[in-house]
Amino acid sequence: MPPEGYSLAWSDEFNDGEDLSDNWYFESGGTGWGNNELQYYCAGGSYNYKGTTYNTAAVSEDGTLKITAYKISGNNKPAGKSYLSARMNTNDCWKYGYFEMRAKLPVKAGCWSAFWMLPQYGSSYVRDGSMDGGELDIIEHVPVSAEEQNKIYFSAHSYYATGEAEGEGDYVGYVHPVSGVTYSYHSNGTVADPTAWHLYSMLWTETEIRAFIDGEQYYYAPNPYPGTVNLPYWGFEQEFYIKLNLAVGGDWGGTPAGDFSQETFEIDYIRVYQQ
Repeated sequence: MPPEGYSLAWSDEFNDGEDLSDNWYFESGGTGWGNNELQYYCAGGSYNYKGTTYNTAAVSEDGTLKITAYKISGNNKPAGKSYLSARMNTNDCWKYGYFEMRAKLPVKAGCWSAFWMLPQYGSSYVRDGSMDGGELDIIEHVPVSAEEQNKIYFSAHSYYATGEAEGEGDYVGYVHPVSGVTYSYHSNGTVADPTAWHLYSMLWTETEIRAFIDGEQYYYAPNPYPGTVNLPYWGFEQEFYIKLNLAVGGDWGGTPAGDFSQETFEIDYIRVYQQ
């Protein structure tokens, strides 16, 4: 639930027959998306290739959004990719708020479900020399093994806080402007059964970033800004938009299970609350 003093600013309840383009736009392509992923993301949620129409990869039905990754058989593979899926972004964007999703996550090896945010205008690459990049991964779920099936990852990446900064002279984490304590840029929580409904949420304010699973906090970091920590730029002082996608394989996603045919990331709703 949102904190006291917050009210609903935006939501998508994914009612039956909803035109997803009212709230979302789709990315498309099969470039690997920087992680050597194995899927082709289709524009509009479906794909027609050489006269073959592949099943819709994102559809609003039965009161939920279903993002489904399919294994493609035969030779009609878009961009040579063996899987089809969807990656979608909100038309709107926000600076600060409480962001929540109720969802069921697939647990088949090779799935990589994500509910995350990128800057509307800043760099989407957090190590860009402009230092204005940022990335808020509200959840990433990567069941590459039985041990990872129950883990839910949160990350708040910026130029000054990312694993890529290690060894480059930058600190990896968030320094509280008063106490000087350094907090990690990422953490993980657990759920007993990711395929059941769970609530995943993040509180992002001008002073802090927190993440929750079913209302239980599992991540905290201060959200400093240039005036308090003497940084030339801080990535979390700008508007971000929401992203949803189901990737397959890749550097983190690993090798898909041999019996992978189709897997679904199901979302009941996305809601944004603000003060």
